[in-house]
Amino acid sequence: MRRPLSVKGSFFWVDEVLFVDTDVDYKTGNIDFPGDIVLMGLVKDGFRVKGGRSIICQSTLDASEVDCEGDLLVTHGIIGRKDGVVKVAGRVKAKFIENCTVEAKGMIEVKTGIINSNVYTLDKICLGDRGVIIGGIIFAQMGIEARQIGGEAAPKTEVYCGIDFIVNRKLDWIKKKNIELLTRYKEIQNRLQRTKVENAKLLALSKSLKHAMNKLNATAKTLIFYLDKNEDAKIIVRGVIYPGTTIEICHIRYIVPRLLPRVMFFLNRRKGKIEIKTF
Repeated sequence: MRRPLSVKGSFFWVDEVLFVDTDVDYKTGNIDFPGDIVLMGLVKDGFRVKGGRSIICQSTLDASEVDCEGDLLVTHGIIGRKDGVVKVAGRVKAKFIENCTVEAKGMIEVKTGIINSNVYTLDKICLGDRGVIIGGIIFAQMGIEARQIGGEAAPKTEVYCGIDFIVNRKLDWIKKKNIELLTRYKEIQNRLQRTKVENAKLLALSKSLKHAMNKLNATAKTLIFYLDKNEDAKIIVRGVIYPGTTIEICHIRYIVPRLLPRVMFFLNRRKGKIEIKTF
């Protein structure tokens, strides 16, 4: 690993690029660098890489935990490990994504395929001439272009477009939290009814839970306005899309009923349905 600190005579400076010419393992430890990072080797299982700017990986990126504040460029592909997540503030470019969770704010470009992966972006997902999406959950706010989506006897493929996945995730969290609080609130109410005497501690807890639920509901109402971001998002399939694939644009859902060749899916908001155009 080439150290970012350079010294010459009485002068010293910090290089803006960190070159890691070995594997990221027990020898290097976790990588946390505020500038650009160039990885020449592999990221071994359980090790983290955090870059303050872009990360360039010259081999396959075995992702345990990668956090990139710029763009992520992977010469080969991204392969997930256990519950590993790749988070990117910019764009992602890779040959393939497999068994992995990738989250990006910028465009995601994949040459050959996204296989059994959960991929999220606030931009667009573009696959190469022979690029396929098989299995997993895909969120692409600005739309998707691929040669094939789904597969024969393949795991279920779900594609969601037009929405902000970050807002959607917050709303999901609020929903789950509200269920937990409501369950607890009902338990307290039942206890109060059984005792038939005023219990200051239980009353205070009941009031606190109700206040928390009201606050979460108010937050959810605000977030709803920021959820659907792009009603013009399109899903373009240059080859075929397989039956059973779920297509959803701004919460309007369509289940592909049969093998469809060369199609584009788009939202007709006036009719409240997803329409299909062949080309």
